[in-house]
Amino acid sequence: MEAAKSYLKTIASSAWIRLLGGRGEFYELADRTALVREGDLSKEVCTQLVDRIDDILSVRSQPRVWRDKVDSDARIWGFEQDIGDLVDQFQISRRIEAIEKYLGRPVRSWFLMANRVVPQESNQGSGGGFHRDSPFSHQVKCIWYLTDVASDNGPFEFIPGSHSNAIPSRDRYPLGHYRLENIHKDDRLVEVLADAGSLLVCDTKCIHRGKPIETGSRYAVTLYTSPHKDGWERQLRGLGLDFPPKQKVFDE
Repeated sequence: MEAAKSYLKTIASSAWIRLLGGRGEFYELADRTALVREGDLSKEVCTQLVDRIDDILSVRSQPRVWRDKVDSDARIWGFEQDIGDLVDQFQISRRIEAIEKYLGRPVRSWFLMANRVVPQESNQGSGGGFHRDSPFSHQVKCIWYLTDVASDNGPFEFIPGSHSNAIPSRDRYPLGHYRLENIHKDDRLVEVLADAGSLLVCDTKCIHRGKPIETGSRYAVTLYTSPHKDGWERQLRGLGLDFPPKQKVFDE
């Protein structure tokens, strides 16, 4: 029964994006999985944001900070609360309009997450290994690199086309699974290497991860959006966090 439900959900998701979505500024995601826009933020703004992240993470007891088990990936949830003077640089309204047109559904809430990734033994990279943000629904994330990202300092990497119909690859990647131990040897991984200030836009229904970091550091800011007014709470519950949410909410 569960297998049949997963099969039907997968078909419905693909039909939705074809019939109601796939439009707007991010329409190319349907075919390309991910897009990179260089120079979306200035170098000066990137430097200011990196300094702000370091200042916040220097205080170990910050309530909106999450760290992975090996202290490699440190995240600041609700980062827009810390950058009132800089948040306009991200052009949030423009990004949300583009996301709505691509997904074919309204955005009800959003927030920013900033993170710093540094090398630690046995680190799994940003995001904790290969995964899909949703095994069924198409989702879009906007990720701004704040530092230059090369192959050895934790680039975003993904399997091209894995956001589209997942049924043909169900033997490799079972339908309904979020987390994956590894990828199949025949699948090609693409590393997103780009300079500070670049914007990466990705349909994160695809199989992806932050590559485990080997040297240096990687700073980024990610825009999360949700069709739910309690999108922040849903995200944090999945992480086992329960600090009070403050998120941007849109009227019905």
